[in-house]
Amino acid sequence: MTTFCERCRALRSIEDWRETHDEMMSIVLGPCGHVARRSARLEWHVPPRAPLRLVRRTPDHERVAMS
Repeated sequence: MTTFCERCRALRSIEDWRETHDEMMSIVLGPCGHVARRSARLEWHVPPRAPLRLVRRTPDHERVAMS
């Protein structure tokens, strides 16, 4: 796995990472050894025209599993 090193201005491999306080992540890059700090929050990209599907409500005896 790789990520961009701001100091080297190049793609570097990820050697180690750990989650710190306040939803931040410290990522040790190799071979330069620089540490990148990124948000550990998961963000989902939603396309502007994401297809939506309406689900009709079912009677109580028909249970539907949703995820």
